[in-house]
Amino acid sequence: MIPRTALAPTLTLVTAALAQAIITGLTFGFAGNVSPWRDPVSDYAWHRGGRPLFTLALLLLLASAATLAIAAQLAALPRSPLMSTLFLLWTAGITVVLVFRSNVSAAEPTVSGEIHRAGGAVLFASPPLAAWTLSTRLHVESRWVTAAPALRRGAIAGVATAAGFSAAQVITWLPAGLLERAALLAEFFIVTTIAVALRRAARAVHPPTTTEPAVVARAEAVAAESGRGVR
Repeated sequence: MIPRTALAPTLTLVTAALAQAIITGLTFGFAGNVSPWRDPVSDYAWHRGGRPLFTLALLLLLASAATLAIAAQLAALPRSPLMSTLFLLWTAGITVVLVFRSNVSAAEPTVSGEIHRAGGAVLFASPPLAAWTLSTRLHVESRWVTAAPALRRGAIAGVATAAGFSAAQVITWLPAGLLERAALLAEFFIVTTIAVALRRAARAVHPPTTTEPAVVARAEAVAAESGRGVR
């Protein structure tokens, strides 16, 4: 049975995996309309059937953020004001991308579309910076030291892909769509790395217990014998 303190990180893993699965499904399902090489993920919202799935993916990502925050609190994950601020910026970025629709065309920018772009920049930049900040804290904590290297690798991948996606906004020959999807994958890796570490910590504090059948049988026999003695 999953310990109660392991429930939040487990939900984080589930919601993050579902969000990533939806984006992957959209990538293949709408490849004829939205180029995975050139076009942004938010373009799925402009096609029939794509908008509700894109919205669901963002809602699941917000749910991942919420359950991750709860899990970190329950497990007493080492934090700093900078990391907490970056985490809040990440959730704010997801919310902005969810609420404000993207530009239909880069040649015809709108107020909503530019706000959406700003939210997307925060969404991609915050997790790898938060992961790097967290990894520097974890590598000196014996309870969390094993998670630090994986988290740092995720931070490096996130920074590299987010920087590449930003560069693609001005260097037109770069594959902006591919870099954005790679940045989302790096973000998924960061979230799952933290969630797995929190889940392991919860299981270490509350290890699953099993009762051997022989022990149960002996206890029942002793109880029955005691009952006969009382009579």
